[in-house]
Amino acid sequence: MGYANLRELQTALTTASDLASAMQSAPTRRDADQLVDVLRQALTAASSLGAETGPTGCALHPHGAVDPLYGDPEDPLPPGYGKCLLCNDRRRRADAHPPHARPYARPHPRWRRPLSA
Repeated sequence: MGYANLRELQTALTTASDLASAMQSAPTRRDADQLVDVLRQALTAASSLGAETGPTGCALHPHGAVDPLYGDPEDPLPPGYGKCLLCNDRRRRADAHPPHARPYARPHPRWRRPLSA
């Protein structure tokens, strides 16, 4: 629990430092908002270092792994996805196979196929 939070804090602070270093003399509003978002992630990670709740904030997997794509500005998670890697993996698998698709069903048994003449 503590290591995941510490790693998330380090990543967020490194990202914030990179963003701040890349800013020009007059940053755009988008750049400033992006920096604020990353700093909020760092603050959340820092405040949860000593907390009893898990790093994911997930009710099902409070001490599970944090999704490595969480907070990635270049490859953001879809809406509704959280920090929990296990729940996000379940969502990804569900999105990959629509409920109406049955990947293992055969259309007809082989012994009932009509013979061609």
